[in-house]
Amino acid sequence: MDHLEETSFTLHWSKAEGMEKVPQRFLISNCIPGTDPLTAVTDDCHRTFSNLQPGTEYTVSVTTVLSNGEQSEPVSTSICTILPAPDQLTVDSVNTTSAAVSWNQPPGLDQTQHHYQISYRCPGTEPHITTTFSHNITLSDLKPGTEYSVTICTVLENGRQSQLVLTTLITVLPAPDQLTVDSVDPTSAAVSWSQPPGLDQTQHQYQISYHCPGTEPHITTTSSHSITLSDLQFVNQYFVTVCTVLENGKQSRPVSTTLTTVLPAPDQLTVDSVDTTSAAVSWSQPPGLDQTKHHYQISYRCPGTEPHITTTFSHNITLSDLKPGTEYSVTVCTVLENGRQSQLVSTNLTTVHFQWWKRPSRVAAVCILLAVILGWLDSYAERDPLQNSLNTRTTERDQLQTRLRFYEKPCLDGWWKFGTSCYYVSSTMETGRGGQKECRAMGADDVIINSREEQIFINGFKKNVWIGALKKDGFWQWVDKTQFNTTYWMEGEPNNMHDKCVEISQTASDPLKSWRAAPCTSNYWVCEKPFTP
Repeated sequence: MDHLEETSFTLHWSKAEGMEKVPQRFLISNCIPGTDPLTAVTDDCHRTFSNLQPGTEYTVSVTTVLSNGEQSEPVSTSICTILPAPDQLTVDSVNTTSAAVSWNQPPGLDQTQHHYQISYRCPGTEPHITTTFSHNITLSDLKPGTEYSVTICTVLENGRQSQLVLTTLITVLPAPDQLTVDSVDPTSAAVSWSQPPGLDQTQHQYQISYHCPGTEPHITTTSSHSITLSDLQFVNQYFVTVCTVLENGKQSRPVSTTLTTVLPAPDQLTVDSVDTTSAAVSWSQPPGLDQTKHHYQISYRCPGTEPHITTTFSHNITLSDLKPGTEYSVTVCTVLENGRQSQLVSTNLTTVHFQWWKRPSRVAAVCILLAVILGWLDSYAERDPLQNSLNTRTTERDQLQTRLRFYEKPCLDGWWKFGTSCYYVSSTMETGRGGQKECRAMGADDVIINSREEQIFINGFKKNVWIGALKKDGFWQWVDKTQFNTTYWMEGEPNNMHDKCVEISQTASDPLKSWRAAPCTSNYWVCEKPFTP
């Protein structure tokens, strides 16, 4: 046989020994077993058989025929045409745990019953074998980040198989999910992420890389789903990437985020003394600013007035020209030469009232006054009018004490007082609607920001928190259905028409530009209710 293909083959033979010069012809017969033979006569010592069926066995015989008609014994052989293999085996798509492959039908099999056998395996495992009549298949239950060899062959009804065609594929290693900046401090930041899907049974860890522009990246690894990046420089933007890493070193695509460390705020803000028209406050220098030029901005105000703003390079200041018997809110922040400000730290103080009954000794003074009056009563006969006067003064004293208790009574445990409201900051995370439900269960509602000072106060909790704003019919409004008057959006916010909740974000360097529109998923929340005695 000279050559063999799917639908043809060529046979070659020699004349019988000693008959090379005798005139002769050859009778050729070929057939599929069980069918009638096809015959032909030729003078040549070779013959090409064409238009055959692929993957089929043929019996061929050749007989010498002399010019007088005498014939020799036939010589025969069996030949099987090649069964064509699938054509153009292609990997169409690859995911973490599945892959889709396809191929073209082999030529010449339009009238022949056949199917395809697919085998796939990763190194060190037994192959998975399956069959299909289709020209494509999805291989499932694969391991993430793993190389697989895939083979396919054509199979006839009689079990005859073609040669194998082979390809390889590597499933995708899933990247960490939901990379989040949880908190940012002057020299550190906490980030977290969720485990990628499909890796419950696969040993893996995470590689974290972080750097600020112009520096070499810091690279570390962890098996946890969170990490605290330390030794950062304050007021610097950092690029953070996290990827999944298998034991063999294979890595997923990285997921990334950015964060900006904050300028450290003044520490230990303290009211040192309070008088009728002045008060002294002090604080400690923020850590890490020994070599950095900076000063402090102080703002103080009483309810219903514009804030007084001043600056100092010192760590203390005396606030003067205050009103007697008045509550003041005081905020202090660090300011760099370029104008960048830290978060605000705040405190409240109440100046001393001029009236004697507002002083701590008011009860003793009243008792002394009563003793003097009683002494007078003993010295004078007209006691009834004096007794009536004493009763009147006693009633006035009791009323003043009740009023004092009204002004001194604090908010409930766990609540913060600011201005005329009490505030509660959650320690757990809820959706926007879930946080509002918790607030209403406590007789409050989501916080509504009514002033610059209240915005600064809420930002001072140093948590990403929901506030009482929502989008309805394309417009932002407060939970009491009033429209926004003053807003404190971050640059570029709101930037997504689908976001329906608002958070105060700790990634903002300016507390007065810290609102961020976000999906109403999981976050901390702040409740507000009026202060009642």
